[in-house]
Amino acid sequence: MRHTKDCQQQTIVHGFIAMIFDMGSSLGGYFPAFFLLFFLRSLKRHKPLGCFTRYELQLPRHSFYVQDRDTPRPTLSIMKLPFSLTASAALCVAAGSALSIDRREPYEIYRFPGRIPGLGGNEAQQDVGSTWSSGVNIPLEVWRRGKTDLQWAGEITVGIPPQRFKVIFDTGSPYLLLPRDNCTKCSPEQNLFNPFLSSTFSSSPGIPLQLFFGTAGGGTRPTNTSQGANCTAVTDTVAISSPPITGYDQQFLLCDYYSSGLATQPADGIFGLGPLPTDFWPDQASNTTAEFETAYWNWINNTGGDLGPEFGFYLLGPKPQLTVGGTDARLYYPSTVRTIGLDVQLSIMRASWVAGLRAVRVNSQYLLSNTSSAIRDDVTLLDTGSAIILTPDFTTAAQIYNFLSPEIGPLDNLGSWGGPCEVLDEIAWTEDITFTVGTGERSVEVGLVKGAFNLGVFDDSRPGICQAVFVSPTQTAREPIRGRLAWVLGTPVLKGYYTVWNGREMEVGFGELKTGRGGEWVKGKGKRGKGWGKGFGKGKGKGRGVWGL
Repeated sequence: MRHTKDCQQQTIVHGFIAMIFDMGSSLGGYFPAFFLLFFLRSLKRHKPLGCFTRYELQLPRHSFYVQDRDTPRPTLSIMKLPFSLTASAALCVAAGSALSIDRREPYEIYRFPGRIPGLGGNEAQQDVGSTWSSGVNIPLEVWRRGKTDLQWAGEITVGIPPQRFKVIFDTGSPYLLLPRDNCTKCSPEQNLFNPFLSSTFSSSPGIPLQLFFGTAGGGTRPTNTSQGANCTAVTDTVAISSPPITGYDQQFLLCDYYSSGLATQPADGIFGLGPLPTDFWPDQASNTTAEFETAYWNWINNTGGDLGPEFGFYLLGPKPQLTVGGTDARLYYPSTVRTIGLDVQLSIMRASWVAGLRAVRVNSQYLLSNTSSAIRDDVTLLDTGSAIILTPDFTTAAQIYNFLSPEIGPLDNLGSWGGPCEVLDEIAWTEDITFTVGTGERSVEVGLVKGAFNLGVFDDSRPGICQAVFVSPTQTAREPIRGRLAWVLGTPVLKGYYTVWNGREMEVGFGELKTGRGGEWVKGKGKRGKGWGKGFGKGKGKGRGVWGL
């Protein structure tokens, strides 16, 4: 536990809160409540006068704050970046600096033909969906801004009789979050939950929480403005209406305040799809944590074994969908699926999908590690709620852009990069950028979807200047166990594949998409499929969202 003294208002820089790892992990992922209570009581005896004391409860998953004064709610970090931040030693790297590149393959990788880089990996397990070949399909609607697919949302119901909500299905967090009817800053076009209309609603466990999210900016532009929500953990029935899947006595977060980023998005809330069957709320009243079953696993466990543990995402084309409890073989070639194992310790700590990142390739050039090797020892969060790729630091982003064009440079001091739109367009359709993710021989090489490099015009006041897909944090991002560099790979990579997520086995599979469903690039044919859906929320909230990081 770390005892810190704050005499001034704390500032959240770039929307990130440092994650911490203490002896909870050394005790098998559990930190007994009496240790927390003992430490809190001992620290309170030494509380300085004139300031509030912040206690960081160092749990094996999330970090959250319990504050004595100034804030009535403990704060819970739901960052898309699951790792600790350390000050970058050197943020100034000339974009045109020369680099010595080792062009050798880091290890043998099989690549499918075509413009989307193929899948590879020695001894990689195939056919993730072979045991459970069917599931329940949830149609998704894409929210687009200019050239960029920002978020995918589908419909759930809460309460009896059911109240309907559009939620973003997000592998970067474990929580279900919805706005309440008394929300002071929510959009009038968002659906608000009225607990008095539900016969199954319970105010239990009644734990208040203040949440902080990553950047606003439509999921692409970093911000130094705090974004989040004030919520309370409550209980009700959560379901899919057709075909019906119901989670009874589901605990979720009901919010009476949304920040501007949340309030101006078309979706009503977020449905976290973390890998773990249970998570916890921090209970300030008892200085303990209260465990709860996550919403997805509540669904699966209530089907009596009819559904499998995995879910599948298809994000390209006019009819994107999420398949719960299985996969949809109409959308991909099952024989092409390769799976990677997660970093189990980090995935449990973060309650998200964290994998190793072993190589980054730009055409024939490999991004060198700090040991001048093409083989990296980094980690990455695999995040369907992020519309960008977050590099670990400024230096890494500068190296990548150096491979591509001297006309690309920083657009602000928060981590946005870009250049002339025509330059980014050419790169988007002609350059191959790939990432080798996984551990050991269970690794696959996945690529940036063609066209996804250019996120569109950066600012209306700067016509002709577009933002590129790689964003750098203001501080170096490292995971807290071994200090490895940490990335976030979002949908610019994930949507190029049919992805299969299995929390029971702690693995993620990547499969080759079938043609004929539309999309930006499938099997190297064509740039854009016809008939793209216009997405939900037309005419709604033109503001920028907060789910990108």
